[in-house]
Amino acid sequence: MNRSIRVVLADDEPVILRGLKKLIAWESLGLEIVGEASDGIELKTLIDSAAPDLIISDISMPGYSGIDIIREIHESGRSIKVVFISAYQEFAYARQALQYGAVDYLLKPVNTGQLEQAAGKAAALIRQESEEERNKERLKSYERKKVSGTIEELLEQLTDGNKGAAVTLARLGNTAITRFATVCAVEIDEYSGGSSRWEEHERKLVEFALSNIIKETVESSGSGYVFRKGERLCMLLQHEQAEQPLALLIDLHQKINSYLKLQVTIGVGLPGDGMEEADESYRSALKALKSKYFCGLNRVIADDGAAQAHSSLSSPAFLAETQLSLIEALKMLEKETAAGRCKELLDQVEQLSVGSPAQAVSHIYNTVLQLEQELAEYSADAAAQQGPSPLLLEQLTAAPTYAALGEAFCSVVQQLYDQLAGRLSGKEMPQLLQVKAYVEEHYAENITLESMAAMLYMNPYYFSSFFKKHTGQNFKHYLTEVRLNHARRLLLQSNLMIYEIAELVGYNNARHFSDMFKKKFGRLPQEYKQSWKP
Repeated sequence: MNRSIRVVLADDEPVILRGLKKLIAWESLGLEIVGEASDGIELKTLIDSAAPDLIISDISMPGYSGIDIIREIHESGRSIKVVFISAYQEFAYARQALQYGAVDYLLKPVNTGQLEQAAGKAAALIRQESEEERNKERLKSYERKKVSGTIEELLEQLTDGNKGAAVTLARLGNTAITRFATVCAVEIDEYSGGSSRWEEHERKLVEFALSNIIKETVESSGSGYVFRKGERLCMLLQHEQAEQPLALLIDLHQKINSYLKLQVTIGVGLPGDGMEEADESYRSALKALKSKYFCGLNRVIADDGAAQAHSSLSSPAFLAETQLSLIEALKMLEKETAAGRCKELLDQVEQLSVGSPAQAVSHIYNTVLQLEQELAEYSADAAAQQGPSPLLLEQLTAAPTYAALGEAFCSVVQQLYDQLAGRLSGKEMPQLLQVKAYVEEHYAENITLESMAAMLYMNPYYFSSFFKKHTGQNFKHYLTEVRLNHARRLLLQSNLMIYEIAELVGYNNARHFSDMFKKKFGRLPQEYKQSWKP
């Protein structure tokens, strides 16, 4: 429904003003009187305050004449229509008034028919121009949407590797000539890679709000374009300095956090030399986005172009060594040592995973399986032999970041430690720790069951029963395991001969040592060492 046309009446004679108000049924013509002026000064003020569509005014008034008023309206470009009323002797003004666009010119005394016809004529012109303006605006809006849709399609093609799309964009006049072009990708952390806490309609509202704030920020910066690529919102930024996008994106990220209370990660690609390299920059942005699993959520991550660095301590052999060290620390109930081994292991797994969350989960899960298996053989406690929870793999996979995966792993290790420590109470704990500490320090010496029993002031038979009760294995088997684990470490980390390693871990006979090593690890020492070479 069209709104009423706003009318201001002006005359320096109050009786004429009252007569004009009552002369016709204004409302039936869709007209609303929004103000009255008794001179040119008041009329000029009302034009600004009442925003009229139509002025019906005496042409000769104190302050400013009607000609002064219509001249100002004409020069300012306002679309206000004017109908003038005057006495016969002022009819000479008519030609000048019509030159400035007056709709009509009425002579006093004005009758109902004249005023109604003039007001109706002005109203028709106002409505016609208003409709034409709306149609123009609709057409402009349609054209903008059409061009916007075309640009989005071309940007999608460009990031898919279609170099010709850059030429088409330039032809449309929507791109600047800049030294660099950088593509960035935005991902909502709340539901990326998992189930959303939002219903579908809520998700669409969130994405709509996110799209708006990105467009406002990017478009206000100058040469920037926002487009959708699959499920992600992307940006293409044109700039002269390589580091320019980062400042803009940090500002955008802060706005999203502050105004929308939304956690997002923005992946920033490497700047390309012009629009033609947008596809490479896009792939680089996805690489940066993918690294959020290891870098952490809710941040701006720029791809630095560097290849994944590999530490000399991040081979499968060193991971296996750390796993064994962790097992030994748990068996010895060395809490701080176990915590240190956990950190070392997590660092090695991150290096070995080369940016793959799936590989990280696989390494951690396999480590837990090994811990469970080794400690189940070591422990006589039935609870410790139940194995990992069937839901463990699912829980590890659901971890949103590597830090969360590490926390879940450390929690499992803590549970294993508590199971082992829980079986010991009173003075038995320090006694067992004393034995293990002694063996760990003197494993290369001639240690016997009798000598260890004497150290605790126990008879050999009681000591043997005590040790097996709390560890699930006999003392001789435990001593052999400690020696062989140290032998394995020397084998992998040194160039010592086999007989030298045998002597260092308490074996006088190298042949006997090799047989024991093969029994535990499935291969002779030299074969085992060769199998771990890259």
